[in-house]
Amino acid sequence: MRTRPILAATAAAVVAATTALGAAAPAQAAAAPLVQGLAGPLSMSIDHGKIYVTQNFGGKLSRFGTDGSGGKTLYQRNPKVEVGGVQAEGPGTLFTVTGKNAAGKFAKLKHLAADGTVTTVADLRGFEKKFNPDGHVTYNFRDISDSCAAKVPEQVGGGSYKGIVDSHPFATAMMDDGTAVVADAAGNDIITVSPSGFRTEIATLPGQPKKVTQGLAAQFHLPGCTVGHRFYFEPVPTDVEVHDGLLYVTTLPGGPEDPSLGARGKVYTVDPATGDVTKIGSGFAGATDLAVSPEGKVYVTELFGGQVSTIKDGVAKKVFSVPEPAAIEWHNGHLFVAGGLQGPGYIRKFTP
Repeated sequence: MRTRPILAATAAAVVAATTALGAAAPAQAAAAPLVQGLAGPLSMSIDHGKIYVTQNFGGKLSRFGTDGSGGKTLYQRNPKVEVGGVQAEGPGTLFTVTGKNAAGKFAKLKHLAADGTVTTVADLRGFEKKFNPDGHVTYNFRDISDSCAAKVPEQVGGGSYKGIVDSHPFATAMMDDGTAVVADAAGNDIITVSPSGFRTEIATLPGQPKKVTQGLAAQFHLPGCTVGHRFYFEPVPTDVEVHDGLLYVTTLPGGPEDPSLGARGKVYTVDPATGDVTKIGSGFAGATDLAVSPEGKVYVTELFGGQVSTIKDGVAKKVFSVPEPAAIEWHNGHLFVAGGLQGPGYIRKFTP
């Protein structure tokens, strides 16, 4: 629990949380890496026999063959500019950049054309500053008294707050009509961007509640007046995929990512026509990415669980172990997994 949950998918938070848990030892032999030496591969897309992967910790977008061959840098900035959210389907390649310059913080959706030309499609931070879609959502405790909130340790945060202006686009997808979809992990929402750059919020993910028990109160040094009340974390959407007209979204709730509060990652579907949000899976330890097979089977990377899981009866079910999995894609009957955020970063291929 924190005053404002820090975005767990940023470089520092991911590495810190993974270190706290320790690298999960695979329960079975992992596939040999197709690619090694990547710096924080948190997003991946596969199209026309090519793997497009972001190196979020190195400010780089790279491309490889699906057999691991080649290796070309398509776009690069200094490591302080995070390059992520790659989507290679459609004409050209979409990706996101997040960082800070002399003018302040920025978050943009970019397009890389076949001839190497890079253009800005949308100013995502500008959209967040203008509309702040989760500005109506209350986080932290919602129903404790001011006197009770004053007793909550500062590092936990007792006073409630509305969603603040913040943007960290973390994943992109493409709809059939050419509309781009962006999961904004800091904005806690799903945004669509038309080919002309028109931006619309279609869904704000719900706050993630955790009921305070006597045990949690003792563990986090919370006053007795918080017992029985719910603490609402930010949802932090980390991936979005399109399948059969629905959007599939993973969330990595803000707050402690160690085992102290359990595996709290979830998977939702979002109806882009209505904005309706439906939870379809829970119990993931660090749900950073997902892939959907042509038959509709969902696979989720559990970064802090050291495994890829699917959903059975609404909860996570392990499929195979793999060290620090961060991104996953389905391609031609295989699962491609990128991970190894503490290094060396890799891409591996599995047959489920």
